Amino acid sequence: MSKLRLYVQVYLLLALLPLVAGLVYALAYSLGLTGVLSEGFTTKHWQNVLADSALWSSLLLSMGVAISVLVAAAACALAAALYFRPWLSGRWQAFGYLPLTLPPIAAAFWAFQLLGQGGMVARLLGSPTPSDFPELINDQWHLGMVAALFMLTFPFMTLLFVAQVQASGLNGYLDVARTLGARAPQRLVRVAIPILLQRTRSVLILYGLMLVGAYEVPLLLGRQSPRMLSVLIAQKFRRFDLADIPEAYVLTCVYALLVLLTVQWLMRHRVL
Repeated sequence: MSKLRLYVQVYLLLALLPLVAGLVYALAYSLGLTGVLSEGFTTKHWQNVLADSALWSSLLLSMGVAISVLVAAAACALAAALYFRPWLSGRWQAFGYLPLTLPPIAAAFWAFQLLGQGGMVARLLGSPTPSDFPELINDQWHLGMVAALFMLTFPFMTLLFVAQVQASGLNGYLDVARTLGARAPQRLVRVAIPILLQRTRSVLILYGLMLVGAYEVPLLLGRQSPRMLSVLIAQKFRRFDLADIPEAYVLTCVYALLVLLTVQWLMRHRVL
């Protein structure tokens, strides 16, 4: 037991200490306590960021994209796991891991070549000129960005639900429901889907938080205004104006606070 406790302490030291140190530094920089232009404690950077509509637009966009991708991917993955589980749990299961090896930046370039106005889909549909095909990249509704994130999320969700079908003994519950006279739609809606969502809800929420902070795909496929929160933070860090750096740290603290509050709520309600 003492060795296990030691291992846990070492793990927490190596895993959490850099994160805590980074958050403390970001908070100190945002409050003017450190940095190149530091003049002492101040809250003006927080006031500027919180009063700027760019933060709230980016936050709403990031949450909207994350929810859209998560709902669409979870729905399609549930259908795939329930209807194709004999193949996904057999020899073909290994092929489900192949899309997970695709880096997000490669997926973004692939989506650009596929969905662009001069891309493969436009050519297959016989679009005479690029302008005749609907704009799906850098578009107003962020459809290209959602499609690329969906392609990255769907395989993971499918494998997650397939694993839970096997681990939960779902087939036994479905057999009991069939014996009691439940029809196929009832077994699906009242037995299969609630069990799978209940067992994976913590993973779904944490994955949604990760989608809120997605960077490569929104950078290449998203619009300049409004921008995803991660892109907004990165652009403020990379500007030549040093006065933008404290505001970038403010945005970083806002995102970290959002994640911490969500995790605390999940732990309080025993979701995690």
